[in-house]
Amino acid sequence: MARLKRLESSFQSDNGTFYRIEVYDNNASAPTLYTPDLGPDGFTLTYQTNDNDRFTGLIPSEVKFDINVTLGGEQGIVDEIRTSAYGDWDIGIYTSDDDVSYSRHWVGILLNDISPEADASFPTRITLTAVCGLAPLKDIPFNRNIPYNAPSRYQIINYFRQAFINQITTASNYFATDDLFIATYVDWTTDTMTRQVQRDPLNASRFNFMAFVDIADDGSRNYKTAFELLDSICKSWGMRCFMSNGRWNLVQVNHYADWKSPSTQFYRYYKKGSNNPYSSGSTSAIITEGTTKKRYGGKFDYLPILRSVETNYNHLQPFDMPFFYYNIDGDTSTQYQTTLNEIPIWNGYQWNNSNYTGAAYSINNAPTDKLIISLGNVNALTGSSILLNRDFTTRYSQGISFSDVSGSQQKVRTDIFARFKLVGDSDTYYFPLSTALAMDWTTTDQFTLTDTLPPTYLNNTEGSLEPAININIQTNELPVNGDLFFEIYAECYYQLYASAVAVLGEIEITEATTTTQEDNILVFSAPETSSEQGIKYLLDNEVLSAKFFRAFNAPGGTTIENGVKFEIPELFIGTGPTSGAVGRLETYNYTTTSWENGTNATWKAYGSGTGVEFTQLLVEQVLKGQAEGAKVFNGSIKTVSGQLLNYFNGIEIDGSPYIPYQCSYNANEDTWSGEWYGIELSTNTQNVEVNITSFDTFEGQDTTSGGDIFF
Repeated sequence: MARLKRLESSFQSDNGTFYRIEVYDNNASAPTLYTPDLGPDGFTLTYQTNDNDRFTGLIPSEVKFDINVTLGGEQGIVDEIRTSAYGDWDIGIYTSDDDVSYSRHWVGILLNDISPEADASFPTRITLTAVCGLAPLKDIPFNRNIPYNAPSRYQIINYFRQAFINQITTASNYFATDDLFIATYVDWTTDTMTRQVQRDPLNASRFNFMAFVDIADDGSRNYKTAFELLDSICKSWGMRCFMSNGRWNLVQVNHYADWKSPSTQFYRYYKKGSNNPYSSGSTSAIITEGTTKKRYGGKFDYLPILRSVETNYNHLQPFDMPFFYYNIDGDTSTQYQTTLNEIPIWNGYQWNNSNYTGAAYSINNAPTDKLIISLGNVNALTGSSILLNRDFTTRYSQGISFSDVSGSQQKVRTDIFARFKLVGDSDTYYFPLSTALAMDWTTTDQFTLTDTLPPTYLNNTEGSLEPAININIQTNELPVNGDLFFEIYAECYYQLYASAVAVLGEIEITEATTTTQEDNILVFSAPETSSEQGIKYLLDNEVLSAKFFRAFNAPGGTTIENGVKFEIPELFIGTGPTSGAVGRLETYNYTTTSWENGTNATWKAYGSGTGVEFTQLLVEQVLKGQAEGAKVFNGSIKTVSGQLLNYFNGIEIDGSPYIPYQCSYNANEDTWSGEWYGIELSTNTQNVEVNITSFDTFEGQDTTSGGDIFF
C-alpha cells in the first residue's frame, strides 16, 4: 500500500485565480490518476461558529465539491471513499496567480459521507466532503496518541502543535518539518513576560495538563476531549483557532480592532518541527471594502449591548493529588510516576481487590530509606498551612508466615513516621507529623512517630485484618516560600505479645529478615477519591475551588440597568490563585530566565493597563468588544481583483473593522456569504467583581477568609 494521488481537478475563478484540488488515497493499491470536471461552484469552504458569540474558540471548517463521474475508474474511487475509514483519504487545495507556482490554501480529511447517487448512467454528479480535522477532536481524549501520562507542564503552543500533528492526519501529509505550520497573533503579557515582537505569550506560558483531567470515583483518570482542551484554552485567551491561508491560525479576537495598514499587530510563525517561533514581526490583516472587494445583497443587524461578562476559573478539585513522583531507597536520581494518587510505603499498594506491586516499589523503613513525594512550590501567605488527611493500612500481597513464632505473635504492628519538608531559599524546615504531640516547623532534621497501625494477621488462616486508620493533621503556618515535600516511612514489628498483658522483646522486620516474607507486606494509603481526604493547601483553614470574575458595563462609573449577561463557559487555567493550584498559568520571566510559579497577577492586553489576574483580563477584554453592542453585517463580499479575501482576514466596511464568523466561500465566484461581526472596542468604564467559592471547612477549624486547595 502507498499514498497516491487519485483525483486532480482544476479551475479558474471569476477574478482569474487558479485553483487545484488534489485527492489522495493513503492506502492505495491502484496508481491510476483521474481528472474529473468539477461542479459550477468549484468548491465551497464553510466555517462553523456559534451564533451571537464573538469569542467562539475552535472554528471547524469543511469543503464540499462536486465531481462529474464519467468513467468506471472514477466510480470505483467514489466507491472506495464511501467505504473508507476516517483518515484513509485526504485533500489539498492550492491556489496560483499564473497556473505555474501554486501555494497551499486549505487541507482536510475526506469523509465517507457522500451524496446519494442517481440511478442513471454516466455522467453522474457526486458531492464529496472534507473536514479540517477540528470537529472530530470532540470524539477523542486529548491524550490520544500523545504521551500526556506523567503529569507535567507544557507550553500553550505545544498543546495545539501536538494535537495538530498527532490527532489530525493531514499534518504528516501536507506539512514538511520546516514548513510554516502555525501562525499566532496574541498580545497578552505580564510585567516579567514583557511585550516584545519576538516573544510569543503562547510560547512563554504553560500549565499542567492535569487541569483537564477528572478523577473518577474509582480513582481512574478521565481525560477531557481534545476539542474541549483546545477550545477551553482558546476561550481563556479570548482567541480563535482555524485553518486558513494553508496553515493553522491562533488569533485573539480583539487583535482585529486595530489591525489595518500600517502594520500594528505582532505575528509569530512556527514550523511543524518546533515549539519555538522561527519568524516574527508586525503585520496587518484588515482589507478595506471598496475597489477590489465588493459587498452586496446584505443587511446590518446588531448584537445586544452587554451589561456584564462573567466566568469562573475552576482551578482544582480537592481530592486530586496528581503531580507527585516518588523516590525510593534514598535514591533521588530516579522518579516514579504514580498510577492514581496512592502513597505506597512498603512494596506497593492494594486497590479494588487488586495488588499493585513490582520493581517500582520498595520497603521504605528508615529516615535514610523513605518515600519522598514532591508537592511543588508553595507560598507562605498569612494563614497558610498544609493538611494531611489520608487513610493508611497494612495488607499483604501473599499471606506471610514466621519460622520462629506462632499464634498471636505472628501479628504485625506498623509504626508510621511522616513529615512535611519545606526547602526555602536559605533554610530547610521540617514539620514532623504526630497525632499525639503538638509539633511546629523546625530546622532540625527529625521525624517523630506519627501513628500506629494496630497489630494484624497478614495471612488467610489466622484471623481477620484490622481496618485502616485515618491520619488527619494540619501544620502550623508556613514559615517561608519554597519547595514542599511529603516524606514517610514505616517500621513493622512482630513477636509482640507473650500473653494478653506481658510484652516480649518485639522484633523489627527489615529487608534482611529471613524468618518471614517481608516482600509480601504492603503498607500504603490507597488511591483516594473522597473530597474530604488528600493533601491540601489551606488559607485560614478553608479550601478554595473556584474564583468567579464579573465585569460590569459602567459608563460614568455606574453599572447600566439594561443589556444582557454574557457567560463564558467554566475555565480551567488562570492566575494561581496560589502556587499549588493545578490550573495555574505559569509564565516565563525573561529577566531571571526562569519559569515563575503561576501567581503573577500583572496581565495586560497590548501592553496597556496596570495589570490584573489572567481571567479578569479576559472578562474585561470581552466586555470591551460589546459594551456598546456590536454591528453585524449579514450578506456577501466578492473579490473582484487583487488579493484573495481569506477567512483569516477582517474587512473594513464604512470605516469600521469586521471579522467573519459563520461564513461560506464559493471559490468559483470568489464570494464569501454569511455574517461578519464588528470589532470596535469600547472605552466605557468597567466595574469588576472577583468572588470565591470554597469547599466546607474542616471540622473543628475556624474560617475567616478564602483559600486555595493544593491538590
